[in-house]
Amino acid sequence: MPSSSSSPPLRLTVWRPCRLEREYMDMNQGRSVDRTSFQESIYSWEPAESPLDSITSTEFTQPLQDVMEQFSPEPERSPSKRSVAELRKVIQTIDGILANAEGASWGASESSRRLPNGESVNLWQHRLLALRQHLQWVCDTFSSVPGANITLR
Repeated sequence: MPSSSSSPPLRLTVWRPCRLEREYMDMNQGRSVDRTSFQESIYSWEPAESPLDSITSTEFTQPLQDVMEQFSPEPERSPSKRSVAELRKVIQTIDGILANAEGASWGASESSRRLPNGESVNLWQHRLLALRQHLQWVCDTFSSVPGANITLR
């Protein structure tokens, strides 16, 4: 089902503490700014279609959204609570959905390809499985980056 919104259905961003070369003064606090409070983006990914659309049973949607909520970019959520290691909880939740034969399925994507005979066919994909594989890649790739943390929206 195509999304009618112009914003991406999901945005994953990997952050790390900024490498400030200077010290900055917080005039309100009267002291140097905590360097670890500034973050810089080192990776971002936005799938064209919502990975949650492949979940076929509503009983699985809410638990996945609940565990993903931990990674919302709200200021009160500290980067330490959105660590790459914590992202493994999302992968485990997705694994539980994928283990259930009725939990998620393949579906037609918005992408299509032209065949040699000139016909155009829609490509099929398992969006939830693709999300799971991508999250595993993020964990494997960024787990050794000091202070790396994740936001999902």
